[in-house]
Amino acid sequence: MTHAISEPMMLNVTKGVRTILIALLLLLTIPSFSQENHQNDSLFIVTYTTGPAWDFDKTPNDQLYFSDHSQHLSALRKNGTIKLGARAGEKGIIVFSAKTLQKAREIINNDIAIINGLFRTEIQPFNVFYPGCIER
Repeated sequence: MTHAISEPMMLNVTKGVRTILIALLLLLTIPSFSQENHQNDSLFIVTYTTGPAWDFDKTPNDQLYFSDHSQHLSALRKNGTIKLGARAGEKGIIVFSAKTLQKAREIINNDIAIINGLFRTEIQPFNVFYPGCIER
């Protein structure tokens, strides 16, 4: 016994399959969008040193703008801009991605702690010649 499928029924099935395929395609591309956004960017390194507004009689957490600085860096970590952060002696170091050196400066200098002199920064292109993996 054969079952005949009507043309309207076949159209509904086709539309349903097409909708599911489009939804799956969108779901697969959304998580990688923010990663792809940074994949073609250049890497930069910024070194932080204390600036003229740093009060050596206070702990870092008691410094004016330090909390805002931490929030700025946290947002950059969450959106994938920061690749690595570390301390080296008295310096803070961050490796991050940006389209250009000008954009890198904008990203870093948009920090209220930099604007108000809590830190000084030096931003340089970061050219990796021996790629690897840092784990902790």
